[in-house]
Amino acid sequence: MDNLVEVITQNAEGKDLSVLGGTVKLVVDDQIVFVTPEGEISGSDDDADCTMTIDSETMQAIMNGTTSGQAAFMTGKLKVAGDMSIALKTQAFLGN
Repeated sequence: MDNLVEVITQNAEGKDLSVLGGTVKLVVDDQIVFVTPEGEISGSDDDADCTMTIDSETMQAIMNGTTSGQAAFMTGKLKVAGDMSIALKTQAFLGN
């Protein structure tokens, strides 16, 4: 996952991110992706309503459908800080 901002931007294209209801910051190894409900996606390290921390291997598995965000969370591979309801809605742009 060389440029995660680019990958997330492509996944989110044409999708309604207003369902998130708040901002999301993904921290994947040394990369950060900041997503707003208005559809803005950047590498900003701003404060977010929900921060999700995950390693790149698990992130890849979620994005290609071999695991789910819920499974990653339950096994401790995905950490969530802030509004959990927003985290549950990230499948809008993380799934395939």
